Amino acid sequence: MAESFSNKLTRAAGSITTKTGSTVAAGSTVITNASVVGIAISNLIVNSNYIAGTKVHSVTAVSGGIGTIYADRTSTNAATATNQTVNFLGMTTTFTASATEKSILIGGTFANNTDNQVALTVELYDASTSVGVALASEIPVPAGSSFVISDTGKTILEPNDELRVYCNAANGIDATLSILTGVS
Repeated sequence: MAESFSNKLTRAAGSITTKTGSTVAAGSTVITNASVVGIAISNLIVNSNYIAGTKVHSVTAVSGGIGTIYADRTSTNAATATNQTVNFLGMTTTFTASATEKSILIGGTFANNTDNQVALTVELYDASTSVGVALASEIPVPAGSSFVISDTGKTILEPNDELRVYCNAANGIDATLSILTGVS
């Protein structure tokens, strides 16, 4: 396949589930809550007791949606934190590289769709290692504005790698990515 430039567009990225009354165990991966409904593996966990990029590793539901959420990193709090509000941000895959060739992210623009400031995280998911890392983490995007990943650095995506977007507002971000595909 010949190399070609293209734009990949994603409308209204972003989903959020908020749980109040949560308990974050000290120096642990455990979050207990009255309800685990709407929580999914790979959701970003947004709470002052976790560093940016912490994700849901697993969820154990007991009965009636009650259960425990396990993070992929330990919390930073020295004592158990009760009555916490924890936001869980859903992932939107904005681009998946071909299974046979590499692609290159040239740049991207992420426009705020809301009347309020939103926080944006852009992640590169490496399919060969099953690891996701932030290209941009918790970037504040004011209302009526956008965030641009500039063309000063290119990001190579190997076969099946993904670009993912998380936003702390439902349908809060439109993404436009400039991609060079068909790279061998």
